[in-house]
Amino acid sequence: MDAEITPTPDGPFKAERIKALKDARGETIDTSEEIFLCRCGSSKNKPYCDGSHASAKFTDRRQRTKDDPVSEFAGKKLTVVDNVGLCAHAGDCVAGAPNTFFTKKGGTRVSHPDASDTAKVIEAIRHCPSGALLYKQGGKLVHEYSSGTEVLVEKDGPLRVQRAKLNGGRRPATDDHYTLCRCGASLNKPFCDGTHTKIKFRDGSGG
Repeated sequence: MDAEITPTPDGPFKAERIKALKDARGETIDTSEEIFLCRCGSSKNKPYCDGSHASAKFTDRRQRTKDDPVSEFAGKKLTVVDNVGLCAHAGDCVAGAPNTFFTKKGGTRVSHPDASDTAKVIEAIRHCPSGALLYKQGGKLVHEYSSGTEVLVEKDGPLRVQRAKLNGGRRPATDDHYTLCRCGASLNKPFCDGTHTKIKFRDGSGG
């Protein structure tokens, strides 16, 4: 995996060799070898950094104080692996297999692998952009299925990364796919935690 992304201290994401930066419509907007992407939410030239993080006094400090444990839910044909702490709350899982994702038990979300057709569960997991949901078959973790290296700029939302190594102390569930915060308000930096929806983040793209 040649591409990599480095969160710079209290500054932008440095993306190297990512092949394609795409807009929300999936159209390629940049193919530069090195791209600096805003993650403070204040740039006037989103998705690019324009130095606004300095005047905005952006901090990359992670405010979440503890990590949620990874849960596994075994079914007859597959096991759902849920790293809830990385969830960006995109909703693809619930939309794709609502009988499987989720119910609550003791404040913890529970998956039911056998409550939906196996193919439907797999498809829903493969649409999870954050990598919070993965699955096992035959005891083997299945987590690499992205077609190519890219970063997609979700409208008014996070950066959806495919097949790029993330540098730094915080690790995604898989380097194959994960979501990075660009509104500046996530409690789980550098990852998206869905806060952009709560603060009504707008990137001004109009797309």
